[in-house]
Amino acid sequence: MTLGSGSSIRIGPRRSVLGALIKSGGAGSVYLLPDDAHSVAKIYHERVDPPSYTDRIEAMLELRPHLPDQVEGGKRYVQIAWPHAVVRDERGRFVGFTMPALDVKSTSELEQVLQERQARAAGLPVGLGAKVTLAANLSAVLAALHAQHHYVVDLKPVNLRFYRASLYIALLDCDGFSIQGQGKRFSAPQVTPDYLAPEFQVSKLGPAGEETQDRFALAVVVFQLLNFGIHPYSGRPASDRVPTDIPARIRERYYAYGLRGHRMMTPSPVSAHAAIPRELRQLFDRAFGKDGDQRPSAAEWSRALRSYAQPSSGRLVVCGRNREHQHYAGEPCASCARADLIAKTARDARPRPKPNPGPEPMRGRRGPVSAVTAAQMAQMQAQLTRMQTQMQAQTAQNVAQAQRSWWRRGPAAPAARGGWSSWLATGVRVGVAVALSWSFARLAQFVQGMYAQLLPKSGAAALDGWMNAILMTLLGAGFLVACAVFMLTLPRMLKNR
Repeated sequence: MTLGSGSSIRIGPRRSVLGALIKSGGAGSVYLLPDDAHSVAKIYHERVDPPSYTDRIEAMLELRPHLPDQVEGGKRYVQIAWPHAVVRDERGRFVGFTMPALDVKSTSELEQVLQERQARAAGLPVGLGAKVTLAANLSAVLAALHAQHHYVVDLKPVNLRFYRASLYIALLDCDGFSIQGQGKRFSAPQVTPDYLAPEFQVSKLGPAGEETQDRFALAVVVFQLLNFGIHPYSGRPASDRVPTDIPARIRERYYAYGLRGHRMMTPSPVSAHAAIPRELRQLFDRAFGKDGDQRPSAAEWSRALRSYAQPSSGRLVVCGRNREHQHYAGEPCASCARADLIAKTARDARPRPKPNPGPEPMRGRRGPVSAVTAAQMAQMQAQLTRMQTQMQAQTAQNVAQAQRSWWRRGPAAPAARGGWSSWLATGVRVGVAVALSWSFARLAQFVQGMYAQLLPKSGAAALDGWMNAILMTLLGAGFLVACAVFMLTLPRMLKNR
């Protein structure tokens, strides 16, 4: 018979009825109890064989950890959902157990508070003081559990919850823990590799190692709480021989945040381990050292952390630069250093505006060639096309202007090669040369005639031949100079105007 809301049950000697369903999980469902506002009932699914849990629950009832409910401001905080009584059906068969009613809606997963951005988005505390308090409360709950030789085994932030108002820890699903019975242990086979101790990464975890496993996992969670969610086996490898996955690094003991460091690993640049007091760093070194027997107990962690969590101790102080930050007394503010480093990294990674120079000339075969995007190439091609079009139009305009101005500037004006203007200019030059020669000949005849009229006729024959020779020589030289001026010098002068 499957039980559900409205089904009759027996809680010890009294009868009751299952109320509304709260939630349903892999092993069972949780119901309200109308006649007991402070308790709920967990009823196992039939497929998980409820009788197999009978001895486990009986052992939990016999060895209850000393974790009383906390009351603050009239509100009750349940620290652990430990069984109160056995639940049976109408026929007397074991079907489940009752436990304290825990206000799950007022709690959050511890995983959410590890990352500052996620914590702020969820309205959770982000300061160091709150995280130290959470670490101290978690250690105290585990210390009470370990005092009865019960162990969580699969201890990790996602399986832990805390009250947002008081920061008390709330442990759920306790029937899945490793439970110590009378002469018998009910083990918890579930483990998570990222929180599994090194010795159990290579060999199976047995009942004898469950407490040392809890101590290791607790140290990992406390380290994450005090160090911005950084896992103690993360960091920067110094060699490609260092494994990339966390379980393998745990197995090889690549802990990079110790007082002496690790030669094959360097810490994360945003880690706050250097600003953690030496007392706590020594506890971490023991927890992650080679000797598993030297790991600090939950009670030792609780005592050490409680002294920092109490405001009256003065071991945590408010940052003078940012009131949201706290840091250990005598140590720098790790939150400020981390914020500065993140801001600087963001500035360096921001792309800077680049100038828009003209096309860079191609370099030699061995020189670098700048990369050009497709958009830039298209823009350059369009500019070249416009320049070519403008040059062609300007050339045509210059040719037309030269042809029109030839009549104004004379034969030395530029003309299109092979055109009619070139022939005309050549003809003009030839005509000028002929005209000059003819003019000089006429001038020579005129001068000779004037000379003949002026000289007396007697005795002039000998002198006449000599003077004619001198005169014609001078006239020939003048003719050559005039030709050179008109044929060479004058066109160049006109061209340079």
